[in-house]
Amino acid sequence: MVKIAQAPSRIKGSNRIEAPYRINVWLTAFVLTATLLQLVVVPVFLLPQAPVFAAAVVLPLCLVAPASRALLHEAIHGRLVRSRSWNDRLGRSLAIIYGIAFDAIRFGHLVHHRFPRHALDRADIIEPSDNRVIAFVHYYGGLLGWFYLREILAASIVLLPRNAIEFLTAYALKKDDSLSVLRIAIRRSLDRRLQRSRIDLVLAALVYVGSCYLYGAWWPILIIGIAMRALITSLLDNVAHYGTSPEIGAAAHNLCASRWLSLFILNGHLHGVHHDRPEIPWNQLPAIYEIDGKGYAGSYFALLVKQFHGPRQSLAVEGSSETIPLNEPAHPVVGL
Repeated sequence: MVKIAQAPSRIKGSNRIEAPYRINVWLTAFVLTATLLQLVVVPVFLLPQAPVFAAAVVLPLCLVAPASRALLHEAIHGRLVRSRSWNDRLGRSLAIIYGIAFDAIRFGHLVHHRFPRHALDRADIIEPSDNRVIAFVHYYGGLLGWFYLREILAASIVLLPRNAIEFLTAYALKKDDSLSVLRIAIRRSLDRRLQRSRIDLVLAALVYVGSCYLYGAWWPILIIGIAMRALITSLLDNVAHYGTSPEIGAAAHNLCASRWLSLFILNGHLHGVHHDRPEIPWNQLPAIYEIDGKGYAGSYFALLVKQFHGPRQSLAVEGSSETIPLNEPAHPVVGL
């Protein structure tokens, strides 16, 4: 785990903890360069002369997906760079190369912080009214890439007429009464962010359609690269919440990880600390974790694999939100 020896530094005259802005800029430049290589440089300069080498270059570049996602997460919380306008510009760039609109994913993530484990935010739980076969297909398909694709499809509704957007979001939110307050927030967000979100999605479509054109007959290499990103993103999406209580507000896991893995995911294994203190930048999470003194819920990699044990059946009867696993005896996550 990446540790910070000194106490969290603060900006003079402010209570806000200093983020590693310079490191964030270099990491963002690295991620954007890797994406440029994958989408433009490889098809223009390596294909069709060296297709095997091109594939060997493209596939490792997909491994920057966790870092790219983590940097996008910092931009969502306004901590990527000091300037708010540049934070949003770089955040939009990171979102576009991910195929999504920045404001859409930011709204969804902030809802996740406000209402963690709400009805639309617990993919590992099967409600009593759900069809178990469909739920299992949805869950395992999600782990293998559908979570990522679903995120893109959900964000793409901003391309629809405004009335259709409000209807679809109201239909989705009715699954959880606690989310009814979001209807006003959605309308307010649409007023301010709809046009920008549509621009982001159009740019994302142009980027990938253009890249597919550059790949030409070798387009499967590009698709395989995107599929690998979808797989990696989907596998990591719910690790820190898998096995936690389905009650709204349930705490996320803090997981142990090696030094290199923690740097690779920008300390994303300390997700419980992040939920408790969302204002803390990624480089200060280990220091806060040491101060809080809470134990680990297990190994990050072990829990990632454990997700394949499957979802749990909810015992939500008369207001109870207790759950039992479908594939294994009940036991805590601790000790993985």
